[in-house]
Amino acid sequence: MATIKDIAALAGVSHGTVSNVLNGRGNVSVEKITLVENAAKQLGYTINAQARQLRKGSSKRVGVVVPQLELKKYRDLFLGIEQELREHEFEVDLYYSNDLNYYEEKVLQKIETTNPIAIVMVSSFLKDVNMLRGDSSLILVERKPESLPREAVFCGFDYELAGKEMAGRCISDGHRNAAVFTGNTKYSNYGLFVKGIEAVFLEKGCNCRIFSSDDITRGQTAFELLTDRDEFDAVITSDPENSAYLKAVLEYRQKDGLPPVYALSSKEVGADEGVVKYELNYRLCGKMIGKYIEKLELEEPVPSKIPDLKNDGFHQCPVAASENPEELKILMLSGPTCRALNQLIPQFTRKTGIRVKLMEAGYDELYRMVKSCVQFSPYDLIRLDMAWMSELGEKLFLPLPVNESWLQKIRENFSENLSDDYYKVGANYLTLPFDPSVQMLYYRKDLFQDARIRREFYEVYRRQLEVPVTFEEYDQIARFFTRRYHKNSPVSYGTSLVFGSSVVAACDYLPRLRAAGGHIFDKTGKISLNTEPVKRTLLSYRDAFEYTDRETNSWWRKAMEDFSCGRVAMNIVFANYASIMLHSKESEALGKIGFAPVPGECPMLGGGVLGISRHSKKREACREFLKWIYDEKTAAMITYLGGYINHKKIKENLDVLELYPWLEDMEKSFAVGWRRDFEHLKAENDPGGHPVQGFNEFVFEDILGNAVRAVVSGIMSPEEALEAAQQRCRQEFGGK
Repeated sequence: MATIKDIAALAGVSHGTVSNVLNGRGNVSVEKITLVENAAKQLGYTINAQARQLRKGSSKRVGVVVPQLELKKYRDLFLGIEQELREHEFEVDLYYSNDLNYYEEKVLQKIETTNPIAIVMVSSFLKDVNMLRGDSSLILVERKPESLPREAVFCGFDYELAGKEMAGRCISDGHRNAAVFTGNTKYSNYGLFVKGIEAVFLEKGCNCRIFSSDDITRGQTAFELLTDRDEFDAVITSDPENSAYLKAVLEYRQKDGLPPVYALSSKEVGADEGVVKYELNYRLCGKMIGKYIEKLELEEPVPSKIPDLKNDGFHQCPVAASENPEELKILMLSGPTCRALNQLIPQFTRKTGIRVKLMEAGYDELYRMVKSCVQFSPYDLIRLDMAWMSELGEKLFLPLPVNESWLQKIRENFSENLSDDYYKVGANYLTLPFDPSVQMLYYRKDLFQDARIRREFYEVYRRQLEVPVTFEEYDQIARFFTRRYHKNSPVSYGTSLVFGSSVVAACDYLPRLRAAGGHIFDKTGKISLNTEPVKRTLLSYRDAFEYTDRETNSWWRKAMEDFSCGRVAMNIVFANYASIMLHSKESEALGKIGFAPVPGECPMLGGGVLGISRHSKKREACREFLKWIYDEKTAAMITYLGGYINHKKIKENLDVLELYPWLEDMEKSFAVGWRRDFEHLKAENDPGGHPVQGFNEFVFEDILGNAVRAVVSGIMSPEEALEAAQQRCRQEFGGK
């Protein structure tokens, strides 16, 4: 087998140079990197990741031991750990013990040979867990032995509370004689679960029978339960997989069907209408453990325990069947959220009997349609762009009943960082955020981390290749990744611009102006476009056009598709369109997507709001639709399908975050995002007065966007375009 010495000899470089290249260090010239890579390839050399770790004197391995792989909760636990640690280049190994002490000891001995930084276990030991001879940290999950080993930590849920609440729900549903199908109660989690159930059944004067078994004897226990002489009117089970055993056994028994099943379950994206589930978020548990392990690796002060995890509990859909079902008509913007919603509406109709007709429209068409709805609207619910609220909000929508409990519950679940611009015009609450969005930077992290590319960038610009924090850095990196300026670029273009229509051109341009300290209004609140900051940033935007395919993209979908297929290195888009890059069948970006705040951290807010039309006569049905769409499960499923409904629980739903990890960072961008700037400026500069309402943001963005397009396309100089825009603003809004 070839060695580093052989590679050095063939490449004609030093042993240290070969080591630096193979370990991804950036202090080697591009020429020598090429020599080493070619020599290694010629000799068939492959670096061993574990050997690299041992040479560094530390290990970034984690061993995870669970009883079974077939139980979803343990898969979720592992995925939560792996998902959190993946970005930090940990190796996470999964083992199973079959709940056998002897086999578990063998597994631990095997893990020890990898020199792990931590071991995570759902252990079969009852009194103590045999410690490894090494210095690995031990994290016990779900089951707590009688004596917790010194230095070990525990992470789990309140299993006794789960038992109590499941028993209470079962009894409140009218059941009095339940079977409890659970794992072996010698383990603390199952023992506490049964303890909670028995306490409630005893208190309520009801009966329950316990059927406890090890994992490998679940099938036999299912037969025992269904052949018991008692006729149970409900089954409470510690794992949803147990209900599958019961259904299988039912095929051999002369019974009509299973009684209602209440299952303790790992958290899921959607709702399961066949089983009443009480949820525990095992993936979040895994994420918390991953964060704890990160502190171990960084040698930071490590907390003495992992924070207690709350039970998610039952999910109760807030809508019910309507006594007088009606038909709702909804007007909405075409896009990812609308498409996702369309797939879920049959569930709403099934639950309530209320039919829904959805009318979709493009951006400009939607604006024309909602303007016509001011006089009379055939629609009951309208999705309005949040930027149009100043002009149209009070003309279109009924004020919301902010004191009613159903609406308060909805509002409690929105992000605290969402601006009032999504709710209010002046002092009036009119709408709810529908698919709120904010601009974010997306980049190919594999390109930014590549040692050869980083070295090439350094040789050109004499600085390190890092994610840009200013637009000057952004444009420099975009030029570097554009093949017409840098022939070795692995992609064709550095970025994309979206300015094929006037309004989107304004949105694409304005963050540059804001980041440069420029404004579109003067101190008196008058529009003032013909200024030096506006001209300067307009020129930089025009220059950035040279680092694109020089096509006039009309919407963010095309920009995301170019990113997805591997044509561009970076993009700035509204986050509610970012899912497009994952849903393309030809995506080259999967697993390579990095995300960060927009350079300058002055992103524009976007997306829509949803309100009840002033002309609607179906206010009860509208209320039920709003309760349904802002329910946690509906919001999670719409988001999972590529749309976006803001809900605090989304950031705890790791099934969704694994697909769209940037959703967590949207919170920070919402906090600094801006739109409807005119209202707020008037409020700040006239403290004794009132914010100006009725300002036509659409018209203003159309005027500014046309100026941007004229400059980029070379039809006008910046001075000519801005003077023309200033004149149009004077005609539309008055002032100088």
